[in-house]
Amino acid sequence: MFFADRPEAAPALNKIPLVKWHHRYAYASSTHMLLPRGLNKVYDEWGGEKASGALLHTKFISTFNEKAMEELKRREHYAGSLEYVAYANALQDNPELWCKWSEKYINWRQLEILGLMSMGNWA
Repeated sequence: MFFADRPEAAPALNKIPLVKWHHRYAYASSTHMLLPRGLNKVYDEWGGEKASGALLHTKFISTFNEKAMEELKRREHYAGSLEYVAYANALQDNPELWCKWSEKYINWRQLEILGLMSMGNWA
């Protein structure tokens, strides 16, 4: 829907909210990435999956169009609100975010089937 022509400019939709902290760790780009980089991997070195979860992000709900316009006017986001310029432009032509890849949320098991989270090998 957004940034299809330049995915490298797309915003990060991932978050790393819960970490068993060590003094050598650091968040980079807010909570979108953790250092050292290996902590962002969802597969372990021996071929299995690491336990992972999913957060419900309420950014893309029915009020998103109005929120995008509000944020665009505020212009307080990084890179001159590039993200919200793209949102406003796309939503102006098509305010409907539902597409052929959209899924109605059922439960956490669905998220695991879709590969968005994993119980890991130990579960």
